[in-house]
Amino acid sequence: MTASTAAYDPAQWHDLCVALAGASGALLGLAFVAISFNLDAIIADKRLPGRAIETLIFFAYSLGASILVLVPGLSHVALGVGVAVLATGLLTSAIKVDLPRWRAEEDAPRNWRVGHVAPGILLTALAAIAAVATITSTIGGLYWLGGSMALATAAGLVNSWVLLVEIKR
Repeated sequence: MTASTAAYDPAQWHDLCVALAGASGALLGLAFVAISFNLDAIIADKRLPGRAIETLIFFAYSLGASILVLVPGLSHVALGVGVAVLATGLLTSAIKVDLPRWRAEEDAPRNWRVGHVAPGILLTALAAIAAVATITSTIGGLYWLGGSMALATAAGLVNSWVLLVEIKR
């Protein structure tokens, strides 16, 4: 199977999605634990509750997208619609979490503010492109979804580090 056909065949993504579903589920659970351990410190800082919910959303997105790919017999349109639903959730998160966080950090340097909101916005854009690419079976198909899941996992890990370790410094 060539890379071009693998881009549009969910069966070729089975092993990656099994691994990502397991990892994302475990990381989601660990993020809940980390947040509960540091809940007082997170609530005390006006910027951290948004980061905490965003972390959970990032891992939940990877978990949900992986599970969608693993559903047997889904057409590319049904899979793409499922990804579009997840992308809509990410957009809602960006509006409800990132926009207020951008405004709350007006006194912070611009690069700091961009660094805090960029992952959520970039992830939303990648997920939307993944939905279109999957529905239409064009422009790289599932590779966009793979990239969005990788970004969500990486951003969730960075946020988890901040919520577990950095707030103790």
